[in-house]
Amino acid sequence: MPHVNPIQVQKYLKGVDYPASKASLLENARSLGADEDVCASLEQLPDEHYQTPADVSQAFGQLDDTPAAPKGGAGKRAQKAAPGGKAKPAQRDKGGASAGAGRRHSGGNEFLIEAMQDAMAEIQICEMALEKSRNEDVKTFAQSMIDEHGRMGREFEKLAGQKQLEVPRKIRAEQEMTVDELAAVDGRDFEQRWIQYNIDVHERDIKVFRHYADEEDDPDIKAMAQQGAEMLMQHLKMAHDVGRKLAGR
Repeated sequence: MPHVNPIQVQKYLKGVDYPASKASLLENARSLGADEDVCASLEQLPDEHYQTPADVSQAFGQLDDTPAAPKGGAGKRAQKAAPGGKAKPAQRDKGGASAGAGRRHSGGNEFLIEAMQDAMAEIQICEMALEKSRNEDVKTFAQSMIDEHGRMGREFEKLAGQKQLEVPRKIRAEQEMTVDELAAVDGRDFEQRWIQYNIDVHERDIKVFRHYADEEDDPDIKAMAQQGAEMLMQHLKMAHDVGRKLAGR
């Protein structure tokens, strides 16, 4: 069974206290309503402790897209039977590696799609901040996010078009929930929740962007992820600065 891409899984790992074991990841995913494919993919991960979400994504990138061994196989893939009933060893290529061992699912195309949705969500949430807040620091930061995430979103959209990927027109369901939650509050409560959202989402996205900057094979996606990670680092610093000012009022 093909495993799902790393970003699909990360939304079910929200709130995980890292470092985390595979069992903890599974428990958290199930508590957030992960489907069978997500849980089965988590089951395929090595049984070890993961230090960051990027470590989980990297582990997914190293998995084969081949089925897991049936129960009772001691974790090994079933080998083809050779004439005479003896197990036939896995075929190896000329370099000595097992056939298929070099295959990896990077999720680069999915990363592009979800990065565009992230930019759309950030713009929508920051437009809300311009309407709801009277704080000049909030307004300045929100406008900067609209401008820079808009530019990044257009660059991702251009690259997606070159790769003949369908450009998303809607944000994800969990992002819509965040929009609804922020729309329901006003004043200082809104500002505090809004700035904490920006801190949390930028910390998470930096890890994801760094993962693809380090591990992605496609040079265009790799370069875009590196550029995005650097921009997000600047945004995170700005978010912390605004957060401190809001806390000191």
